Amino acid sequence: MMYFSRIRLRLGKVSRMAEEMAKGSYAMHQLFWELFTEDGKRNFLFREEIAREQLGVQPDARGEPVYYVVSSTRPRMDHPLFQVVEKVYRPQLLEGDTLKFELRANPVVNGKAERKNPEQFLAERSKRDVKDKSKLTKRRIRHDVVMHEQRMFLQELCSKLNLDDQQYANQKKGELKQLLLSQAGQELDKNLTALLEGDARYGDRLQYTLSLRDKLEWAIKARVDEALEKWMVLQGERNGFLIYKNKYGQIKLQSSGYLWHSLREKDKQAKKPGFSSVEFTGELKVIDVAKFRGALFNGVGRSKAFGCGLLMVRRA
Repeated sequence: MMYFSRIRLRLGKVSRMAEEMAKGSYAMHQLFWELFTEDGKRNFLFREEIAREQLGVQPDARGEPVYYVVSSTRPRMDHPLFQVVEKVYRPQLLEGDTLKFELRANPVVNGKAERKNPEQFLAERSKRDVKDKSKLTKRRIRHDVVMHEQRMFLQELCSKLNLDDQQYANQKKGELKQLLLSQAGQELDKNLTALLEGDARYGDRLQYTLSLRDKLEWAIKARVDEALEKWMVLQGERNGFLIYKNKYGQIKLQSSGYLWHSLREKDKQAKKPGFSSVEFTGELKVIDVAKFRGALFNGVGRSKAFGCGLLMVRRA
């Protein structure tokens, strides 16, 4: 049995909630843990919205948060901070259904990097039954899709414009941008113009007078949008749906609202603890009912304990 809940603050609890939210994303995770968990395992997904935007003109709906939650257990109804309305969640689905959706997700891609001391690592794991020991010399890492694509795009432009000798390890994105703008000049302008002319979303920007810096920013955005689109299409392949395309073959998907969420209160030793989120909206077509139901119940992507992954759908 699954449940869908709408959770709001009880009257007079706004100041208390503000205190909790000031502690960061991990504090909210702990509060929801109190509401739903019974056996020590997370069994819920949640999404935060603004009450006024969701509930319309109501005397008690202002700028405070409202939460939508999918869970495998019924929520506590007696929590001192929250007012809860819940119902059994039984989505009626058929193969071929077209649905509008909203998703706040943490888009990441996996990569590999060289270990600092591969010999020591292999020595410590010499007893492992691994046929190809060379695979153990690399460690798996996760890249934030947005940040990774921005850096990759800037590095590729530098290489294409013969600026490799001025790049170095761990160079910041701002430094790469400045290198391109100060050294590439006319060649950079030609490349950016060609890229934007071939982009269906941002090509019309070229009818306006754009500075070289503006062209670079729009080209970066086009590259990031393409990467996020590929990430979302892959989630569909894994979870039983296709992103809908219109009669012109254009994919019905928008991404916006990139935001970094700090989790320093959870892991103070990490270099930059936290996660990013992106807002996806669009239309999808159900192609595998069982897999899609799993996506509705179990979420899409990572950071599900911190407000990502809940797929909100309605009939198109």
